[in-house]
Amino acid sequence: MFAGVLSAQLTPEQKAENIESFELLWRTVRDQHPDPKLNGLNWQEIHDSTRPLIENAASMDEVRDLLRGMVAKLEASHYSIIPSDRYEPAKDVPTDVPDTPPQVSPHEGTLVHFGNLPESRLYFESRTLPDGAGYIRFNEFLDPATIMPKFEAALKGFARAPGVILDLRGNPGGIGIMAMGIAGFFIDKTGQKLGEMKMRQTTLQFVIFPRPETYAGKLAILVDENSASTTEILAGGLQDLKRARIFGTRTMGAALPSDIIRLPNGDGFQYAQASYTSVNGKILEGNGVTPDVIVRQTRESVLADHDLVIEAADNWITSQ
Repeated sequence: MFAGVLSAQLTPEQKAENIESFELLWRTVRDQHPDPKLNGLNWQEIHDSTRPLIENAASMDEVRDLLRGMVAKLEASHYSIIPSDRYEPAKDVPTDVPDTPPQVSPHEGTLVHFGNLPESRLYFESRTLPDGAGYIRFNEFLDPATIMPKFEAALKGFARAPGVILDLRGNPGGIGIMAMGIAGFFIDKTGQKLGEMKMRQTTLQFVIFPRPETYAGKLAILVDENSASTTEILAGGLQDLKRARIFGTRTMGAALPSDIIRLPNGDGFQYAQASYTSVNGKILEGNGVTPDVIVRQTRESVLADHDLVIEAADNWITSQ
């Protein structure tokens, strides 16, 4: 009965690495949090009260819980501890995809790795709906070398379509700059932007650079409560610019640009490095993007294999 407890005991080397990891995490938040005052927290006091607990922690799970509890006091998105085993190479076998219809077979996806993110499976889908509208869906803003050419090819195929549906339900975001790249397929005027990212030392504008060929038809973007980060930046920005009509339910409200570092103990640490404001001055963090048309799936529609959100967007596109 004690075997599991004994196996979880930390070695002196692991304890030392955990203390180093704690100190690095604490310094990173102190130096990189977009608000120099850290939302009024006494970060030094939190350090002094947490370090003894880290030193006496008996397992990695306990250490991670302590670190998660510490950053939770910041009351902001994009602060997380990524266990080291998440970085083990994924096996090329089927994995779950977001539970928002329509389902896309993970066999169609590819394993991708970016920076200090754990390896994940990326998939892309495009098709023409019965009424002639184009439909595009991808599950993360990652691997632009793969996604962007596929996106461009799909839009060329939809050149004569009355509109395009971009399904970003369940999309947690990814590389922020990809929002500007995607927007460039739909905005033909220079000087437009999705919003701005404010760090301590500088402010970066999410400027849209139009593509040589842009799509001028109607654009419907589908979102839900699991749409976050880069998804919110793209949807919120194009909504502000009145270039897209948003369908679905309010997004997660987790829109702080972030980075990820590896800690000495092997875990990853994701932290916010900037705040974000949409082009019309909206704070997306904690608020999310409110759709122009609220549409929720029902149990009956799911059982009947009807996607009410796609249908609402398709009806808008094909209406006069």
